[in-house]
Amino acid sequence: MTADESAPTASVEDRREEWAGPVPVPTGANTEFWAATLEGELRYQHCDECGTAQLYPRAVCTGCSAVDPPFEPSEGRGTVYSYTVCHVPGEPGFGDRTPYVVAAVDLAEGPRLLALVDCEPEAIEIGDPLEVRFWQVSDEAALPVFVPE
Repeated sequence: MTADESAPTASVEDRREEWAGPVPVPTGANTEFWAATLEGELRYQHCDECGTAQLYPRAVCTGCSAVDPPFEPSEGRGTVYSYTVCHVPGEPGFGDRTPYVVAAVDLAEGPRLLALVDCEPEAIEIGDPLEVRFWQVSDEAALPVFVPE
């Protein structure tokens, strides 16, 4: 996708009033990533030097150490690489969500992202297609949350 093309966007649901879980704090290399989430856009870094695609955002490329790899818009689609069903809340704010699903999601563009999947635990299997949605949890960030296609 070129810079001229508009990136695909997903729905952003305002969860600021009810969210009691961890809240991202945009800083440094991840600022652009979190700003895009508020617009319903999932972004990943794609190195111009070596072609490495990476997510979570970092100040250097994990493939060649180039500084500040640029961001690209993702389709917001992926497949379940692996998952776990959490029956005991691992973070504050998740107690009323148990059981909940956390999955390693292989994005269509290559990076793998660990994310919450908004579905019943019995409704997910390895290889299932997913698409991203966003839960706005602060004025500065919306969490990427995946749902089955």
